[in-house]
Amino acid sequence: MTRHDNLIPDVSLPAPLCILCGHDAANHFLYPGILQCPSCGFVFADTQLSAADLQKLYQRNYFFGNEYLNYLEDKPALQKNFKARIQTVLQHSFGGNLFEIGCAYGFFLELAQRHWKVAGCDISAPACEGARRKGYNVICGEFLHLPLKEEQYDVVALWDTIEHLARPDLYIQKASTLLRPGGILCATTGDIASAVARMRKHRWRLIHPPTHLYYFDRKSIEQLMHKNGLEIIHFEHCGYSRSVQQILYSLLVLNRETPLRKKLYEILKPLFGFSVYINLYDIMFVIARKK
Repeated sequence: MTRHDNLIPDVSLPAPLCILCGHDAANHFLYPGILQCPSCGFVFADTQLSAADLQKLYQRNYFFGNEYLNYLEDKPALQKNFKARIQTVLQHSFGGNLFEIGCAYGFFLELAQRHWKVAGCDISAPACEGARRKGYNVICGEFLHLPLKEEQYDVVALWDTIEHLARPDLYIQKASTLLRPGGILCATTGDIASAVARMRKHRWRLIHPPTHLYYFDRKSIEQLMHKNGLEIIHFEHCGYSRSVQQILYSLLVLNRETPLRKKLYEILKPLFGFSVYINLYDIMFVIARKK
């Protein structure tokens, strides 16, 4: 499909303004660098990124070293998660058209095509090229600028994506227009109100701007969906499979690399070529139906 990444609009919002209620949250810090709206309680990073800034973040290094050890090698663990999500989605929608926002290398699309006609988008050119080589209908570009037909899709999916967006409110608004009446939007994201997040505070593993910019809880995700004509019909704290090598990389190397840590990781890595299932009850899985 047509490449649109050279047409990315700048939709950034001045960082102190809450995207849910519009209140000024300047200097209302929950943690260092993390704001909490004094009006509605929504939590977000004190960071303003342009579309160009975001695009730079999600190039090849994001998938190979910056966020993931090796995204492609993590495919078996990631697809275990997608298989579980699909089984839940199928309870609410079967057949028709599906669009994934933030499709990366197409691991979810590969599984979803058994049940829907699939397409997707991502701002990472290397990821989109990888997905296209597998034959998936993927657009490389900013979702908000894509010329997609309204009321065309039965399912729109955002897996671990909404927290990365400069304007998640505009994404959900547009996604809602793409859904047919009765269509569903599916999303996973961290829960800032979970016991683990409250206990860990600023050390919670999902607080790491500039890649994670927004931190939802059940109240705020419901508010965002409701504002856009979507009613939540499924809510759970879902578990996930993760490769042990990726867990070790995150604990020992990611954002804290030292020669000793890297050496320890290289020693341990060959011993852990398998995945484990974890549920810390700090990841929300939401399905919302268009009214």
